[in-house]
Amino acid sequence: MRLLVILFVALGSYGVLGDYPLGFKRVLIKDVSACTCISSYQKAALKLSAPLAFKKFGISPQYMPIPPKDKLKGGFVTASVELGNYIDPLRTIDPAFISYPKGKESVNYTLILIDFDGHQANAPNARLLAINVNVPNSKNLIIGGDIAVPLISPVPSLGTGIHRIGGILYEQKAHIDPEQIEFLKLAKSRVIQLGQFTYTYNIKPEPLAGTFYTTEVKSCGKH
Repeated sequence: MRLLVILFVALGSYGVLGDYPLGFKRVLIKDVSACTCISSYQKAALKLSAPLAFKKFGISPQYMPIPPKDKLKGGFVTASVELGNYIDPLRTIDPAFISYPKGKESVNYTLILIDFDGHQANAPNARLLAINVNVPNSKNLIIGGDIAVPLISPVPSLGTGIHRIGGILYEQKAHIDPEQIEFLKLAKSRVIQLGQFTYTYNIKPEPLAGTFYTTEVKSCGKH
């Protein structure tokens, strides 16, 4: 009991129980608050077609022999994805959604999420974030179908420059077994070649649709 009384008295010297010392608050306000504020929803105007955007940003043909013909609709809670627009990494922490308004109910799809500038990415190799197969058309393709390679965080490492992070949708010719050993290898290596992947799994090589955004994690105050 005496120890508890001493503890409460010591904490009380800083003000309300649970508050930080004033000096530490000043550091937080200066160094943290300014870097973590989300003021409003971030939306960018679409100015490029999907094929042109993937070529202009150096994704096709370097990583993808053929660019997507259509645009996937995608976004986060506080930002939309519009074919190469910059999104603050803090906005990408919240759950994302991807949809294909032109999708067919009678077709299953493969959805691949990729960081074209991630670890071990060197064209035509890209860093694999996730693969979902046998995905039916829906308002959120990310949560549909079978998980072949589980999703890892799309947030890039500090100081690794700007990353192009995208989602690519392919039409399947038949059902794909998500338990294949090759998917386990991909989940371990996290390296994928899209051209080789479509050949291996007998997927139509021309991607139906895609989208991507750019982001970067850097130290506050260093712009």
